[in-house]
Amino acid sequence: MKKLFFIFSAVLCLTGMDAIACVGCREPGADTIANEPGTVMAGFGFSWGVIIMLSMAVSIVSGLTAYIWRTVVRIERERENS
Repeated sequence: MKKLFFIFSAVLCLTGMDAIACVGCREPGADTIANEPGTVMAGFGFSWGVIIMLSMAVSIVSGLTAYIWRTVVRIERERENS
């Protein structure tokens, strides 16, 4: 039954309708930029927003990792001195 489900899923994915991106998300062409500059700039703004949010998450995880590493090193140093 699992095998049949996976085969059906694969066939459905391969024969399904192609994904259609909005004008701001796909690569803007010359006519798109001329006709809808606001939409294209909104797409660029969305992309930069995602990058900024991801960098914030990376900086939080990096900060926590550095804090934990420094704490472990400090505790090991205190144990060696005791």
